Amino acid sequence: MKELKAKEYKRFEDIKQIRPDGTEFWSARELAPALEYTKWENFQNVINAQ
Repeated sequence: MKELKAKEYKRFEDIKQIRPDGTEFWSARELAPALEYTKWENFQNVINAQ
């Protein structure tokens, strides 16, 4: 896998959330545009494919 460029890395870091126990997570609504989904609802297909 190629390394993330600084701009791409910052995009993911900017929307990262941290729980009180220190674990990291990303909201699907915020992650979808970062992955270039035009509507966050379209991201649901990816989630359901698991």
